[in-house]
Amino acid sequence: MAEGETRPLQLLIIDPSPLRRACMTVALESSGLKVMSLATLDDRPPQCEADVILFQAGDTAEEAASLTEQIARAARRWQDVAVLVIADHNDQRLMLSAIAAGAHGVLTSNISVPRIQEALALLNDGLSIYPVAVSKAIQTRLKIQASPPDDTSDRVKTAMDQLATLTRRQRDVLELLAQGASNKDIANRLQISESTVKVHVRAIMALKGASNRTQIVAHLLKGGHLGD
Repeated sequence: MAEGETRPLQLLIIDPSPLRRACMTVALESSGLKVMSLATLDDRPPQCEADVILFQAGDTAEEAASLTEQIARAARRWQDVAVLVIADHNDQRLMLSAIAAGAHGVLTSNISVPRIQEALALLNDGLSIYPVAVSKAIQTRLKIQASPPDDTSDRVKTAMDQLATLTRRQRDVLELLAQGASNKDIANRLQISESTVKVHVRAIMALKGASNRTQIVAHLLKGGHLGD
């Protein structure tokens, strides 16, 4: 690179869909970005030279559960790398889950390529980007947290706030965990595979900072903060 030239922004795209990865790569490379794309974070070596990691939410419940787990892992592993998530514009719950897991920015799936480029530049400058609806939801939660404590009602609000960041399927799994159901029992009752149950459990643990199933149930359902 010649003296005075600016290094192109380096982007790592994580998306389970080969077609979406290819389309996004072509669109963003044409604007001068240096792009690398992978199906999952597991395909990435320990070193990460990217300035921003872009996660595109998949279409299945299993992919959605895996997304929050991978965001949490990326945020822990590369604390200086910004994380951007592109999700379905109707899936506000997934967007909030992504932010809780460590995402610095969230965009809706109907966003244009020029707007993605602008968002990447802002994230690289240390700013965060959220849709207005998501920002309002965050503000509501902050207002609740800032309210004077009210014994039992305050604990209930805290529990509801934590549960709201989970996807519907994750809440189903959590409810059965609270009943003492095994992964096999949960799989049978929800009519999903046992491996999918494990993905949901790992995603809940990563999102909430729990180290085991008992900690998830004991703290989350009783209104306490995990890590207390």
